[in-house]
Amino acid sequence: MTIAAQVAVLGAGPAGAACALALARAGVDGVRLVDSGRRRGRKPVAVGETIPPDARLLLDRLGLWQAFLDERHEPCLGSCSAWGSDRLGHNDFLLNPQGCGWHLDRARFDAFLRRHARAAGATIVDGEGGAQAAQARFVVDATGRASAFARAMGARQQALDRLTFVYGFFDTARASSHSRLTLLEAARDGWWYAAALPGDRLAVAFAGDAEHVRGAGLARDGRWLGAALATRHLAARLDGCRFLAGSLVSRVAASFLLDRVLGPRWLAIGDAAACFDPLAAQGIHKALADGLDGAEAIASALAKGVDLAGDYEAESRARFDDYLVNRNYFYGLERRWPGSLFWRRRQARLELPAAA
Repeated sequence: MTIAAQVAVLGAGPAGAACALALARAGVDGVRLVDSGRRRGRKPVAVGETIPPDARLLLDRLGLWQAFLDERHEPCLGSCSAWGSDRLGHNDFLLNPQGCGWHLDRARFDAFLRRHARAAGATIVDGEGGAQAAQARFVVDATGRASAFARAMGARQQALDRLTFVYGFFDTARASSHSRLTLLEAARDGWWYAAALPGDRLAVAFAGDAEHVRGAGLARDGRWLGAALATRHLAARLDGCRFLAGSLVSRVAASFLLDRVLGPRWLAIGDAAACFDPLAAQGIHKALADGLDGAEAIASALAKGVDLAGDYEAESRARFDDYLVNRNYFYGLERRWPGSLFWRRRQARLELPAAA
């Protein structure tokens, strides 16, 4: 006999796992966390993801702060950036009341969240999720940038920007600098990012427009490495590092918000609901926050015996509006290359269409 799930969470990344964990801890029975990626053997690419100090507040809400510390991820002591000028500025976490940030071992972090969701009472199911969704009272779309379930329900992605990222990886065992700061450096046709990874490795990414990446041959080791070494501050960070030949990975990062992030029996969280420019450095933090907020909305609806209402929708749009204000401000700070198509595009003010 099949027991219908109260809630089917489609996608077992940080947003989905956090939502399933929060639902289970709120006493919701029949929570199914559908892990399609594990069934196909997919693993997230380690691209140097970092969570800020105030992620501690979200991990506390999930009841995981001490358990997270026990995982012993690498501390992140702050960031440095050359943005708007050649000078390298610093933003450290020394006086932050929440302590330091953290460089995540992403695969281990995802597994940690799933493990605790299961321990709290959620059931992890391998598969695509169609059968689980059909049996559930509520469905959570945590399928990432695909927004698979929400789009099947008629939601549309309101796309505002699209960046192409090319990641490369270095062995830092003999590096001249062992800085634990993330690094951001603007360039004529985009920007560079570097962050530490576990095991004496460094992730470095170039963000630009797809046509520039193609035209400059930045999908090829030699061209990409030559461009990285032509920078000022990043090149210094790479001194003594060994480039891992053949390690380049390309990814597309779109900025969008769904035109509706919930219906009567479903809602979208994390990257399925909205994607921010990686410049905002909010991906994992937003995923955890959305997971918690989505779980709260569903637990409340179940307790009252009602369908989902619009508070979660309004909050999602308000968060995205706030993100756009900050995004427009930070891109507007960089004025060194007025002839650059990349910067002209990024300095055009982005706004969402008026809410219906």
